[in-house]
Amino acid sequence: MLTNENKELLQLFNDKDRVLNDVKFELELEQNGKVNLEFVEVKTDTQVDSFGEYKRYQYIYRWEEQVDFSFILHCYGQQFVHAFIDVVVNSEKLFTQNDSLSAKNSVVITIKDMGDIEGLFASYRHKDWWTRPHFNKDVTTLPARTQSLLWKNQHSYHYILPVVGPEFKTDLEGAKEGVQLKVSSYDSGRNQGYTPIFILAHGDNPFALARETSQRLLDVSSNTRLRYQKRYPERLDYLGWCSWDAFYHKVNEEGILNKVSEFKEKEIPVKWLMIDDGWSQTAEERLNGFEPDAQKFPSGFKQLTMELKNSFGIDSIGVWHTLAGYWGGIHPKSKLANEMSPNLYKTNSQKLIPYPEKGKGFGFWDAWHSYLKEQGIDFVKVDGQSAINNFMEGQMSIGESSVETHKALEASVGIHFDHCMINCMGMASENIWNRPISSVSRSSDDFVPEDEHGFVEHALQNVYNSYYHGEIYWGDWDMFWTEHKDAGRHALLRALSGGPVYVSDRVGQTNPEVLWPLIMKDGSILRCDQPGRPTTDMLMVNPVEEKKPLKVWNTSNGIGLVGVFNVSQEQVVGNIGPRDIDGFDSNDYLVYDYFNQTVKELGKDERFEVTLEKDSYSFYLIIPKAHVITPLGILDKYVAPATFVVELTSSEKVVVKVKEAGVFGFVTESEVKVVKVNGKEVIVDRLTDNGPIYTIDCSSFVNESMIVEIQV
Repeated sequence: MLTNENKELLQLFNDKDRVLNDVKFELELEQNGKVNLEFVEVKTDTQVDSFGEYKRYQYIYRWEEQVDFSFILHCYGQQFVHAFIDVVVNSEKLFTQNDSLSAKNSVVITIKDMGDIEGLFASYRHKDWWTRPHFNKDVTTLPARTQSLLWKNQHSYHYILPVVGPEFKTDLEGAKEGVQLKVSSYDSGRNQGYTPIFILAHGDNPFALARETSQRLLDVSSNTRLRYQKRYPERLDYLGWCSWDAFYHKVNEEGILNKVSEFKEKEIPVKWLMIDDGWSQTAEERLNGFEPDAQKFPSGFKQLTMELKNSFGIDSIGVWHTLAGYWGGIHPKSKLANEMSPNLYKTNSQKLIPYPEKGKGFGFWDAWHSYLKEQGIDFVKVDGQSAINNFMEGQMSIGESSVETHKALEASVGIHFDHCMINCMGMASENIWNRPISSVSRSSDDFVPEDEHGFVEHALQNVYNSYYHGEIYWGDWDMFWTEHKDAGRHALLRALSGGPVYVSDRVGQTNPEVLWPLIMKDGSILRCDQPGRPTTDMLMVNPVEEKKPLKVWNTSNGIGLVGVFNVSQEQVVGNIGPRDIDGFDSNDYLVYDYFNQTVKELGKDERFEVTLEKDSYSFYLIIPKAHVITPLGILDKYVAPATFVVELTSSEKVVVKVKEAGVFGFVTESEVKVVKVNGKEVIVDRLTDNGPIYTIDCSSFVNESMIVEIQV
C-alpha cells in the first residue's frame, strides 16, 4: 500500500487501484459536542514488528489546546494495512466538570471514495444478535453495524475488518459522503484512548483474504484463535435433538421421555439432546435458582439424565441458559441472589448479572456448572450473548466487559464440560473476537417452522455469514424439522454446514429417511472439512433479488461438494464447474449429480448450466482426476467422501477402510481387474452405462469393518 503524504486528506492506494481516498476525521466530546480538528502534520518512518517491516504514517490533528489526535497506519508492502487512533483529551479542571470522549461515536472516520467498485458484500448486524449479507455496491447504503466488508474492483479484492480493541469498538456504516468508521467505548468519562480500528487487506483470492485478514486481527487485538487452531467438541459429532421447537417453554420431563422413546422405537440414533429454554426456575424473566422447575421436572435432573443415558442410549445431555443467567438476569429477591451476591453485578438498570470480571464472574458460573455436572449434564448452550453491552453500557467499556465476561464463562465450561458449548445469539463482533477457546457458534437467526419463506433467510444468513464467522468458528446452522415442507433442503444445507446436525421435531413427528443421508448407523454425522460458504461467483450476488441460485461449496476427503438452492420465487438458471471449489488445481474433473446419478466430464474452466424450479435444489460432487482410482464412499450419503479412509495408494491399486455397510462407489477410467472386500472378491457394477463410476454392494457387511481393495 502507498500513501500520498502531501495532502491533509489521506489518499490510500495499492499498486493499481484507489482504495481509501479523501479521508476525514470527526471527534465528539461529552461537554463540547463535535469539535473541528485541525491538521498539524504527517510523520513517516520505517519500523519492524512481528509481521515484518512496515512504513508507519502518523497523521496528527489538534483542537485548540484540549485535544491531541493521531490517525496511524502501518503499511506492510502492497497487501496489509493496520489502522490505529490515538486520542488524548487534555481536560483537568479543578472547579468545573472535565470533558471526555463521547460514549458513542467519539471518533468518526469518513471515507469519501473507495475507487471503482464492481461488486460488494458486507455482513451487518440487523439485530443485536445476528448478522446478514448486504450486496449493494453503492457504499452510501452500507447498513449500520457492519462488521465485515469485502469489495472488488477491476484488479483485485479488498477487505476491511473493523476491530474490537481492549476498550473501543469500531463499526462500519454508509453515509451521505461515503463510508464511515464509528469508534465507541460505550462508557463515560474516558479522556484518552489508543486503539486499533481496522485491518485492511487486498488480494486475488477472497477466501485467502478472509483467512489472512482474520489472522492479522487476532494478532493485533483479539482473545480467541482461528477455527483450525481449535478443537471441535466430540459430543457434537453425533446426531442431536433439541426441545425448543418441540415444546418451546412447555418443555418437561414426560415430554422428553416420550420423544426419546420414539427415537428408540424408530431406531434413530440420536446421541445427544438439548433441554432448551423453559426448564429453569424463573420469575419476571429472571432466574430464581440453579435447579430445574419442580413442576416440569418433578424428579429433578439427576434421575432423568440417568434414565436417558441408561435406558435410551443418549450419550450427552446439554442444557440452555443465557449469558446473564436468564433473559433479565438473576431475580433480586431470590435466595440465589443472596447466596451469589459477591459474584453478581447490579447494573444501572437494577439488573443482577454474573459479574463482568473474570474472577468474580467465574465464581457464579463455577457454582452453577458444578451443580449441573453433578446432575448428569454434559454441556451447555449459552444464549443472549450480544446483550453484554445492553447491560453494561455507560458502566464499563465494551472491550473490557466482553473480554472479562467470556473469560469467566469459558473457564467454567472448560473445567466442567471439556469446553463443549454452543454459543448462541452472539454475532456481535465483541463476542466473536473475544471467546478464548470455544469453537462452535450459531451463525443465523432461528429456524422458525411456521415461517412460510423461512428457509430463504435462514440459508442466506448461514452461508454468507460463514465467510467471516467461519474463520473463527464452526457454524451451528440451527435445528430443523424432518416433518416440514422444507425438510429436504434443510437437511442438505446442514450436510454442507460443517457443523452440528440436530432436529427439534415434536413427539411422533421425526422422519428417519430425512436423516439417514446425514449420519451413520451409530449416530455420527458426516461433516465436511470446514464451514460451508458461497461460491466465488456468488459472493457478491444477492440470489434472491438477482434471481440466481444460491451455491454453497465445501470439501471432504479431497472431493468438492456443491449444493445449489433456488431461493427465489420463480425459476432460476445458474452454472456449475470445478472453479466453484476454492483451492482445486487439477486440469480435469468428473462432476457427479447426486440426485440424478449422472456424470459429466469437465476441464478446470468448463461449466454446465443448471435450471431450478421454485423451492428446488440439487447437489454435486466435484471429483478431481488426480489418480487412476478415486474412491467416492457410500453413495446414499450426502458427504459420501467422509465414509472412508484411504489406507494405501499405488499406480494400480487403492485400499480403503469403509466405515459402514452400503453401496460403495469409486471412479476410474481404466479397466477394473478385481475388487475385494475383506480379502474376498466381489461383483462390480457400473452406476451408469459405460460411465466411469463403479459400485460394489457392501450391504451384507453390517457388523464388520470393511477393507476394500480396488485393482486396475
